[in-house]
Amino acid sequence: MAAAKSESGLTIYGNAPNSFFKPVIDAFEKAYPGLKATETNLSDNQVFAKYEAEAAQGARTADMLMASAPASWMQAEQNGVTANVTPQGLADFPPETNQGHGVYVMSPEPILTVYNAKLLTGSQVPASYADLAAQARGNPGLYRLVSYPIDNELDYAGIYGLVHILGESKAWSYLDALAANTKTYDEGLDALQQLVQGGASMDYIASGLVQGWAKQYVGLAGYEFMKDATPLIPRAVAVTAKASSPATAQLFLDFLLSKAGQDALCAGGFEASMNNYTPANGCTASLANLKQQVPDGTVYTVPINQATLDAQPGITARWKQAFHR
Repeated sequence: MAAAKSESGLTIYGNAPNSFFKPVIDAFEKAYPGLKATETNLSDNQVFAKYEAEAAQGARTADMLMASAPASWMQAEQNGVTANVTPQGLADFPPETNQGHGVYVMSPEPILTVYNAKLLTGSQVPASYADLAAQARGNPGLYRLVSYPIDNELDYAGIYGLVHILGESKAWSYLDALAANTKTYDEGLDALQQLVQGGASMDYIASGLVQGWAKQYVGLAGYEFMKDATPLIPRAVAVTAKASSPATAQLFLDFLLSKAGQDALCAGGFEASMNNYTPANGCTASLANLKQQVPDGTVYTVPINQATLDAQPGITARWKQAFHR
């Protein structure tokens, strides 16, 4: 704490919308009076590009990075972006929390589907990708869909996870069926706005942050965890090799892996993943809650490893074939 107080505050380049991440920063600053943290909200690609450009010039840059891009994290590790630090509290989390080389999963977020509650009700809301594909084929007028394009890192990771869980043949047969009815948006909030306004009835391969977003649209939109496949996308964090405030960054990392940090994450809609986690605030964004809603064997954390990076060209090409891009 003493070392952190002599530093110039914590700078984070991250992919979390500021409104979602504010409860986490507020809780950290309350736990450590006198310390300040700020997040610059960027896309996954911008997070790494901005840091590496500034670090190469010797400029003040981010002390921590946050992104949901397994393939990009691998490239960042290879480029020497991350500092190999270890947080306190790691033993209280699943093994997948530690992705190696100083990269830790802050929030293993479930890929889910979002639906317009005015256009789809009851049994019309598909509970599996198999059902969604069948409905899209059988009633394309009702099942107007939105999703991300493949060059969005979350979409790539989600499809990688679907292929792992469902098998390549089945996963692509579903995506082939969905493609003709799907309009893609680079920004998830744009797709969700389209859905709420009635321009689409479902958004698939949507971010787990919807669990926080949906609170303000009760009666207009709801979300569903698909019962045949739920990939978890690692929204990961790392202290940077060129951090100007390494002690503050270490404290923030420790905080994220504490009970108070998990409560703050859950309150913002991020997935709390502490073992045997019970929320203090009644929130439901947690792995403990998710596992009560989906069958065993249908959840898979997309890893930050070379295999995920190596598969990207093939999955990208197959997606473009399905979506005629």
